[in-house]
Amino acid sequence: MSEKTPNRFPPPDQNSENVNREQNSLTRREFTALGVAGMSAGALATNPLYGAARSLAGRAASNQNSALDLAEWSYFWVGVERAELARGTVVNGKQMYVEYMIPAAVKHPYPIVLVHGGGGQGTDWMGTPDGRPGWVTYLVQEGYAVYVVDRPGHGRPPFHPDLHGPFPAQAPTLEGFSGRFTPPNPTSANAPLPFQHLHNQWPGTGEVGSSDLDQLVASQGGSYVTVSAPSPAAAQAASQPIAHEVWRDRGAMLLDKIGPAIIVTHSAGGPFGWLVAESRPNLVKGIIAIEGGGQPFAGANVWGMSTIPVAYDPPVLHSSELKTVTVPSPEKGVADYKIQAEPPRRLLNLQGIPIVMVTSEGSFASPGNPGAVAFFKQAGCNAQELRLVDHGIHGNGHMMMVEKNNRQVLQPILDWIANNVEKNTVIPGPRLSESSLKLADQNIFWVGTEHKKMPYGTILAGQMYVQYLTPAQVRHPNPVVLVHGGTGQMLHYMGEGDGQAGWAHYYVQAGYRVYLVDRPGHGRAPYHPDALGPIGSQPTYDVIVPDLLRSHRWAGSGQIGDPSVDQLVASQNAAPQDNVMAHRLWASGGAQLLDKIGPAIVQVHSAGGPFGWLVANERPHLVKAIVNVEGGGAPFSPQTPWGLTDIPLVFDPPISDPSQLATRDVPASAGLPAYKFQADNSVHKLRNLEGIPIAFVTSESSGHMQGPEVVAFLKQAGCKADDVQLKNLGVSGNGHFMMLETNRKQVFGVIQNWIEHSVT
Repeated sequence: MSEKTPNRFPPPDQNSENVNREQNSLTRREFTALGVAGMSAGALATNPLYGAARSLAGRAASNQNSALDLAEWSYFWVGVERAELARGTVVNGKQMYVEYMIPAAVKHPYPIVLVHGGGGQGTDWMGTPDGRPGWVTYLVQEGYAVYVVDRPGHGRPPFHPDLHGPFPAQAPTLEGFSGRFTPPNPTSANAPLPFQHLHNQWPGTGEVGSSDLDQLVASQGGSYVTVSAPSPAAAQAASQPIAHEVWRDRGAMLLDKIGPAIIVTHSAGGPFGWLVAESRPNLVKGIIAIEGGGQPFAGANVWGMSTIPVAYDPPVLHSSELKTVTVPSPEKGVADYKIQAEPPRRLLNLQGIPIVMVTSEGSFASPGNPGAVAFFKQAGCNAQELRLVDHGIHGNGHMMMVEKNNRQVLQPILDWIANNVEKNTVIPGPRLSESSLKLADQNIFWVGTEHKKMPYGTILAGQMYVQYLTPAQVRHPNPVVLVHGGTGQMLHYMGEGDGQAGWAHYYVQAGYRVYLVDRPGHGRAPYHPDALGPIGSQPTYDVIVPDLLRSHRWAGSGQIGDPSVDQLVASQNAAPQDNVMAHRLWASGGAQLLDKIGPAIVQVHSAGGPFGWLVANERPHLVKAIVNVEGGGAPFSPQTPWGLTDIPLVFDPPISDPSQLATRDVPASAGLPAYKFQADNSVHKLRNLEGIPIAFVTSESSGHMQGPEVVAFLKQAGCKADDVQLKNLGVSGNGHFMMLETNRKQVFGVIQNWIEHSVT
């Protein structure tokens, strides 16, 4: 508790073999002053921390470019289907992740769906390498509801060999991106293409070793399937049609859920727009392809601008029926292209849908894509080309949405929407949600971008994704860092999705700055074995369901077939097999995060529990408190030879090997398992964790009951730790995923009020 609060829980009796586990637990009476239901805004105003925190509000609000008033910030999965493996039931890997923001004042009739490029993910639209707002922010500020997609196998939808075939042979290299997505420079392995010398809008040098290149490449690496073939080109040709069928079907499911929308695509994600329009022509109101989709009848585009069958009029049964002619180069820098031979067939399902191809001045795709426009026009479509140079916008490359003038680039696209899509339409009414937020700032970044030399180039190893939210009114001096459990990702803190608030929302609504983490190899921190070593098994329903069935607070049945269980399991990522390496990356990445953001409260869950101890060990002066929600394991388990971690902590007296920590066995008692404890005559203190308030939170029905022994171990090692048993505070029935359960706000109130009374 605070320095003024007496220690209500004396150290364990060193003369007894049995530690009194109950003495470390906060009782309901002792916790009454904290108030289970949470503090109101009025109560916060009288809190002594509030005055100090209020001074931070001006600083947080200084970046008005990112300010947002949101009716809703949430997510959902579409296309969650189950498959049976020998190990058990899994989600089959075709699921698509959708994160969305809806402004409090919607000013446009149709939402915008943003679809990333080839090896990227939805983060391509969410921020920039130098920390400025991305197009998501600008579109929401303009009054659009925005849905950001991670296509299957990219970003949050996990890629796993059990589901998709082997990982791509190579991880993305810094040399491969430098000079191709960034301006030409001496460190690039890419020879400049004809127009790339004009690229001057990149926010940095783009050289290998630069932070801007690290931030770009940190997000890259996704793939849907990997098909074995004699060459990379043959593998791509074989895999694209498989992926495109899944894009079409998942995109259709998305529009069935959200209604009519405008689809904006980028690069190799370009086909998503016309494929979904093929399936749902009445729901696609416009298609904007940012340097995407390729050329007609080139490569795998045997159906014109598609690798898979589309509807023509007159009908076509096989792509060989589509006869083509070659159009000579119409201008300098544009290659010959193919269109249909006369008389052309019409694209039956794309009639009347406005399509625009957007091209920049200094890209490898410059100067334009007249071939695609000619193909669509010939097939009876309403297609145009939008070259940024024609609007006085110069110097952009292929990643124009993240470059220095990204807001300027967006403007002619918005004008095109206004002139071609939104005429004579009705704006939807207001929308209310418990996930509403008023933000002074929000953005994304990566930390822990270690460079690793491979025979084929330099790759990133250990990058950790961070998404932050700063409330319009900051009421607390210390932000909260939220770290997910073993095979999860930060979504556990975003609630059940579909507009339902989670702990991240509650913290922001209470005035805390929030930093949500995807640990290395999880969620939006891509996995590749060259960076992280062999991957573990894809998580099965059989691993997750027992934790849900023990709970009395899960909203559904908790069984296989429960839609809420499908949404949870869809987000589960296999973890690296090398736990020592993982803990090292957590320690270094977490330290870098706190070096960047300053002092913070670290909250962890489940197998992510060691993150808190490791980061506090690295940056003791920056960790203001640790909230451990049923995290880690019992002291000195096979996975925690250093007491609570797999890698060294700083002890006093110092030790160089965990074998120097003498232990004794504490037998099972009161229905709790046996565990190990430091020997009475040889106690080493956890030097860097001393003085940091620690709460170990345990629910009533989870079965994860290691809290008493962890707290006892911490106290013996000189730490300030409280065993917060929810049942002792009148909060009953929760399971291991308490942050997703029906009374999650009540559980959050317990944690919030412990913080209010324990952190100085």
